[in-house]
Amino acid sequence: MQFLAKTLSRYAAGLADRGRFEAAEVVISAAKWISPSSETARAHENRIQHLKVYSTDPKCQAETRKMLHIIDTMSHELERDPLYVPSKLWAKINSAHTELLSQYGIDHFKRTVSHQYQNWFMTSLDDPQTKRIFQIWDRNRNSDPLFTEIESPGHVGFHATDGTGNTEYVLAQREPREIYRMAVSILWEHVLNTDTTGTLARMEESEIGNPIRIRRHGKLISSDLAHSVRERNVLFDACSLDGSEKLTVSELGAGHGRLAEVIGRTTNYRYFIFDIAPALYVSQWYIKKVFPNERVFEFRPFQDFSEVKDELSVSRFAFFTANQIELLPDNYVDCFINMNSLMEMRKEQIKNFLHHIDRLTKIAFLSRQWLKWRNTFDGITVAESDFRLPGRWKKIVDVVDDIYPEFFNHVWHRSLENR
Repeated sequence: MQFLAKTLSRYAAGLADRGRFEAAEVVISAAKWISPSSETARAHENRIQHLKVYSTDPKCQAETRKMLHIIDTMSHELERDPLYVPSKLWAKINSAHTELLSQYGIDHFKRTVSHQYQNWFMTSLDDPQTKRIFQIWDRNRNSDPLFTEIESPGHVGFHATDGTGNTEYVLAQREPREIYRMAVSILWEHVLNTDTTGTLARMEESEIGNPIRIRRHGKLISSDLAHSVRERNVLFDACSLDGSEKLTVSELGAGHGRLAEVIGRTTNYRYFIFDIAPALYVSQWYIKKVFPNERVFEFRPFQDFSEVKDELSVSRFAFFTANQIELLPDNYVDCFINMNSLMEMRKEQIKNFLHHIDRLTKIAFLSRQWLKWRNTFDGITVAESDFRLPGRWKKIVDVVDDIYPEFFNHVWHRSLENR
């Protein structure tokens, strides 16, 4: 009976995806009648109701139309130069992400697209990251992860982008959700205990974007915040920074802006983001919500830096499509960051962005990439040797990541005489 209820629930979800809500409601009712205790049927019913309401709400639809228009403008800007057109891998992901944002709305992005930016599903004990996290816990056995609490979400969430057509949000299932809760909680404790700056202890996950709520002593925690503080500290420790230097930081491929949020909350730095659509739209929307009183330079097409120079000089945050990196002058930023996205580009794109990172950046470049990875969509293999900067740069951090054993962390530093 459980199998039949799951089958009917998935069929109902497919009907809802095509806008056939009345038929979906009939089928999901049948699934619930067959198995009244089915968690899958209940979760799918919640999801169907959300999609129905969202698709008929005038305010939601107006916001979606506005979002799609801006995403389309961003995409057209990127298409001006073939060098900046996303790789086949990211073209596929971007299409799926735009659909997710259209169906569920930008205000639920932490349950949709964010799960493929950084907040990955740690729902299997066979996952390399999850294995590593539990190994860390095995060494210290801090009891706090046992007592965190996670909400049981409705099915407002994720579609797989692997072509399977799966519409189940894995965190709506009890066992994967418990693995995820423990993994996030152990990660939080690990970063908390190794964060000599005390940054993580002062932070709490924002409810903007509707995250899966995990509470530790009543405070919202997340893997996004824990990883962002780790990354901030790698850069700050390597370069002896304390956050008061009024630097300008740029990031290529910022996901939803998680690291921009952490650095924005803990320093007086300015933060510029270069990205592709729809991620650029998501990070711009999020940062504006998180920092409502800060001056934000929103994405727009421009032809010459002189057009935006004055406005940019007084902006705390700024958003650009990836191709607009060419329009910024040499030595314009102090630090540059790329986490997990150069590795997913074509070889000529990697080379081009490293060139611009070299010419733009005065102090340091923080990079995390695969040690070695095969991109089957674009038919290329990348390795650590593909991510080197010229001789005027010195690699001052070169380590395998302590949470992601398949990744390396580099910090490249530029000496004063080479700036």
